[in-house]
Amino acid sequence: MSHTRSLLFKIITRATFVIGLALAIIFIPNLSIFDEELLPEITERLSNPPNPNINGNAIYPLYGISATTGKDPDAVGKSVIQSLQSKHTKGEFANLTQDEKTALYGGDEKWDAEWQAAYPAADCTPRKQPNCFSELMVDVKQTPLTHPRLIAQLKRYHNIIQLPHLIEETRLMDYTSPLPNYYLLMQLGKLSQANAYQEKGLDGLITNSEADMRFWRMALVDSHTTLGRMVAIASLYRNVAALSHAIKQERALSSTQLQHLQALLKPLTTQEVNLEKVLVSELRFGAENWQTAPKTIPEGESIILWRLTQPVAAINWFYRQTLKPAFALNQLSAVEFYEHAQTPTTALAFSRFNPYNLGGKINLAKNWQYTPYIGRAHDLAGIYSLVSLQLELKTIAKQDWPAMINSSHYKNPYTKKPFDYDAATNSLGFSCFSATDICLIQL
Repeated sequence: MSHTRSLLFKIITRATFVIGLALAIIFIPNLSIFDEELLPEITERLSNPPNPNINGNAIYPLYGISATTGKDPDAVGKSVIQSLQSKHTKGEFANLTQDEKTALYGGDEKWDAEWQAAYPAADCTPRKQPNCFSELMVDVKQTPLTHPRLIAQLKRYHNIIQLPHLIEETRLMDYTSPLPNYYLLMQLGKLSQANAYQEKGLDGLITNSEADMRFWRMALVDSHTTLGRMVAIASLYRNVAALSHAIKQERALSSTQLQHLQALLKPLTTQEVNLEKVLVSELRFGAENWQTAPKTIPEGESIILWRLTQPVAAINWFYRQTLKPAFALNQLSAVEFYEHAQTPTTALAFSRFNPYNLGGKINLAKNWQYTPYIGRAHDLAGIYSLVSLQLELKTIAKQDWPAMINSSHYKNPYTKKPFDYDAATNSLGFSCFSATDICLIQL
């Protein structure tokens, strides 16, 4: 009996030793003392942080735009951001409880639901759906913009688009933080544009678009988040699509209208097409914010993978695997980008037997592709060229259109060949970078 107990004790002791040794081999390399330093090129890219604390930054009223009528959206937005940024020092995630939202916004934030229901076409996406502007015109005609809350919100919208900056506040934020209310601003912009055209025709549309497009072209340069930049691109696409619709409807354009339209369709600059600020911001968010965020395991995250993740090593891995190739693609011309971006960037290979930062590597194994975001800016530049060519065609006889299209300096951004013209459907276009998007106008 004693021999059996001794043998059982030896088996348990050795098994415990083997299991303990295995756990040590797996977990000890992932102690924080073994984490890497940031790559020097990452440190260099992060050396010039953005400064949201600048006069005339639209990000603050954007956070406060859904406050109750009578409250100052700018003051509400600043209070919201201050509340969010105070959370990490308390060991909390940078989000708001329902009670905090009610106190800051003055209620339950549902004051816009009633008027929003009357304009379903305000949710139409011109990048993916044709005739969004004409459908919205029907909504506005059926339900004029007379709702008291909507009138108050349109005033806020007009005040916001007069501001000179749009620099997002991402410091001390985390993945649970609320986003600026871009959705509401986009809806208000669409309604304002449709109403201007319905009430004052092309001249009204031009005046409305001048303010709106100035703001969103500024945002293309100022914004440093993926969401902000995609909203700016979508808003400009919507503006240009509305102008194209109006040009099509006009029998003839006056010289003044022609000049204003040409100014509105001034080609995008290299700086406006460039995505670098967004890529740097994505890098900064990962490299800096984890240091102050709560160390709680994210909901749905595997506790084992979480414990096997080295934060800085994971950031370095994400940079080498995803962001560095995106930085390189971002520097290419539209033609070069189109040629190189057809093949997705591949994830870095790693061994599952190497425990160091294994959780980080597994979580990042599904490589996030930035090429669609780069491609949308090139698509938008192409849409500007399409409508500029439409403007030229408006001044000549229809039988001369094919020759003008072939000889025009406005070309397909990806091939530098003439745009595709279909005389049967009276359409002009090119293939967008993403096959699901529409880069087509009706002449």
